[in-house]
Amino acid sequence: MADYKPQNPEEHFALQRTTRAAEVVKAVFEAQQKGNEESRSRDERFYNSLALFSSGTVALSVTYLGYLKNAASKPIQHPHWLMACWICLLTCILCSLFWLLAQSRYTHYFHEWQTANAQKEQYEAEAKEYPVLARNAISVQTRAAMSPQEIAGFVSNRREAASILEKNAAGAKGREKFYMRFWRVLGWVAQVSFIGGFALLIAFAAKNI
Repeated sequence: MADYKPQNPEEHFALQRTTRAAEVVKAVFEAQQKGNEESRSRDERFYNSLALFSSGTVALSVTYLGYLKNAASKPIQHPHWLMACWICLLTCILCSLFWLLAQSRYTHYFHEWQTANAQKEQYEAEAKEYPVLARNAISVQTRAAMSPQEIAGFVSNRREAASILEKNAAGAKGREKFYMRFWRVLGWVAQVSFIGGFALLIAFAAKNI
């Protein structure tokens, strides 16, 4: 449509609407790339750090337990606190690692839904405006004015494509919602379990000073 020259105001506004729909699709693609890069790098650093710190804390607690067994003159107090600490920290490690996967899947389906929805709206706009834009158009095959059958065929193809994209968008939207909930739960569990594990370790150390 870029080289099409409108012949009257009606065709001008029809071309403007279809061009705007195409620009929305382009903007969605650009936002997808930029958003993916920024959010993924920032969040991945946080949860990678959380998993590594949790692993280091587990290693430190094992070392501390060995020290207590060798140096303590009295029985170790509240060993079940240390066991609970390990369970919390291991849960944090697993949730942090799976959080990265869930976040990646959520981002993928979120942008897949946005892209399919934007393309659907573009095709719907083209199907609606094409009969106006094609009034003075020349057919590539016949080199004559476009026939009503050719116009109807183009409109039908666009509507069929829009219908397929609508189904794809609905499917991607459903998967996006699932991974969004899964992603949020994993993040919440990772943070809470880390805080709980660290608190239990400090309490255990305080009781065995």
